[in-house]
Amino acid sequence: MDICVWDKCNNKCLMCTNPDRPWPAWDGSFDYNYKSLIKRIEKSEEKIKTYDSIYLSGGEPTLHPDFLKFLKFISDRFQKQRIKLLTNGRKFLYNDFAQEVLNVTNNLDIELSIYGPNKKIHESVTRASGSFEQTIKGLENLLNYKKEGQLINVRFVITKLSYKYLEEFLKMMKKRFLLTDRIMLIFWEVEHQAVKNIKAIRITYNQVSPYLEKTYHLLKCFKEIRLYHFPLCTISEKFWSYVWRTLPEDGVIFKNSCNQCRYKKYCLGIPREYSEHMGIKEFKPIKNNFKIKETKDIYHPILTINKK
Repeated sequence: MDICVWDKCNNKCLMCTNPDRPWPAWDGSFDYNYKSLIKRIEKSEEKIKTYDSIYLSGGEPTLHPDFLKFLKFISDRFQKQRIKLLTNGRKFLYNDFAQEVLNVTNNLDIELSIYGPNKKIHESVTRASGSFEQTIKGLENLLNYKKEGQLINVRFVITKLSYKYLEEFLKMMKKRFLLTDRIMLIFWEVEHQAVKNIKAIRITYNQVSPYLEKTYHLLKCFKEIRLYHFPLCTISEKFWSYVWRTLPEDGVIFKNSCNQCRYKKYCLGIPREYSEHMGIKEFKPIKNNFKIKETKDIYHPILTINKK
């Protein structure tokens, strides 16, 4: 369940999946003050309790003037759901704020977005001066102050501006932030700001593949690596155990030729918006024979893979 806490942000990311402000919450309201948020939550409480996780998103949720108060309300009210905070991480540069957030609940994942190995690449995406150093300092603080049961994760969105720096990014993470619990490498989504800025960020799976290949020697260095939004035929089979299904069924399509693929049942499919803007020629059925060890997780279906 995604709860938009605040519709404002101090970054202006070129591929942001949010529409232009203002945008309504799920009940149609444009009001994000604390009382309105609480009323909205209470009205939808039973629905929210049917989900395993609650995502607190934005905009940038930590900019809400009552963010800490709201986080405490959510964590007290929904103790059986995992609380996941999606953030640019900049406000966590303040030691006190980082500790206050982490003190609210141990039932917490915090996912920060970093878009490059350095200031130049990251800020070419965020279009916010100073954002790289602030996010990096925020990550340092969160890893220093995290408590048992909490996860500190990093999201890297792959676009035209960043895809050549995948290996350099992971080397930076290995050198400085090896204790990060999970790193998610996310292929760009063709939505909202990404559509408006498509000339600046558009990239194909075929273009990304050789640069992803260069990262393989680094993957086992980390606690966990995940690949999001990758159809299986777009990457080498050695990456398949890192692939997660991350889009709803109505958000993907399959070509007719996908029926000839031996591994269709494990595949995410082709993101629908990608197919509409970028085409589907690059997607080919896989006919090689591999031995798959399955998980019991529909979102992460492949545990290991070997050639027969």
